[in-house]
Amino acid sequence: MRIQRCGRFFVGILGLWMAAGCTATSPAPADGVLREKATQYVRLAAEHPDDPSVRAQAMEAIANTFGSEAGLLLREGLHDPHPAVRFAACMGLGRLAHTDAKSAVSPLVQDPQGSVRVAAYFALERMGDLSHRVAWRDALLYDPDPEVRRNAALALGQLRDGRVIPLLNKARADDGDDGVRLQALEALAFLGDEYAIQQFLVDAFGGLGFKQPFALLTLGHVPGDRVLAALRARLRHAPYLEAQLAAARSLGMQGHDDGFALALKSLTWDRPQEGLSDDPPSTQIMRVRSMAAMALGDIGRRDALRPLDQVMETDEDPRVQLAAATAILMIVNRSPLDSVGPGDVTRKPPDQDAAMPDFVG
Repeated sequence: MRIQRCGRFFVGILGLWMAAGCTATSPAPADGVLREKATQYVRLAAEHPDDPSVRAQAMEAIANTFGSEAGLLLREGLHDPHPAVRFAACMGLGRLAHTDAKSAVSPLVQDPQGSVRVAAYFALERMGDLSHRVAWRDALLYDPDPEVRRNAALALGQLRDGRVIPLLNKARADDGDDGVRLQALEALAFLGDEYAIQQFLVDAFGGLGFKQPFALLTLGHVPGDRVLAALRARLRHAPYLEAQLAAARSLGMQGHDDGFALALKSLTWDRPQEGLSDDPPSTQIMRVRSMAAMALGDIGRRDALRPLDQVMETDEDPRVQLAAATAILMIVNRSPLDSVGPGDVTRKPPDQDAAMPDFVG
């Protein structure tokens, strides 16, 4: 077992176990064994010395899959030297509404990085402290750094609280940055805003570049027959693989396994486009394989466990290994009693309806 500890990432060369039919003849290890192994991969990723993006991704995986064990590891992430990791740790604690971490999160409202401060506002709001709404509003509307404004909109969307709609609409209409407007639109879609949902349905078919998979992943959080029809159409006919995998994952979020075969096949994808100066082959391979693994995790079929285990053990990119480990935990942790539907949050934050300063006050 290993997580590659390297500053650069190289293309992983997998064996021919899938082509030889091993997935059909070699069963996956027992759930307890797989859970322990995948957990170790995620823990190692959280300590990755060379790439903060791996540590940040591990914070998200911990929040989503570690259950009662997540709190301590996320609190450790609050002290990471890189702001992306502190941001992810704060967001994870907030999504879990870990009120016992309130004293650990509170100092981060003074963090030198604006995006970390926004994540702290989100976490504290989820823990019942609603006293940072004016600062959060100001971060969204007035911070000179567009990345901070984007993250402020992202975090507002994670609240799933309809009272933020006027503020998000203002950002969507008035901000000069495309990313801020798009992030505000996503947040509005999570809240059921008809205009936002319609825009993402349009982008699911006609969006350029990253906008098409972004739209498809957003629609995974939006229930409804027209969304389901759009996801299935894009799974079959989207012009490039990443959009198809985004549709496969969103279908999995909504309880449908239509994209299982595509995601399974894409775990070992190795056909990057050459000559793209801003998107080298190794990055393309990492992105497709990671998307495939996460789609399998959301689909939740147990016959993905053996292939995911193989990828976790053999791929040379730690981000792919981590995605495979996360997907394994998503599947083995799944219970028939799990009933959180698209767009729901894990738990209602304490005192959500308390009379406190409003975001738009």
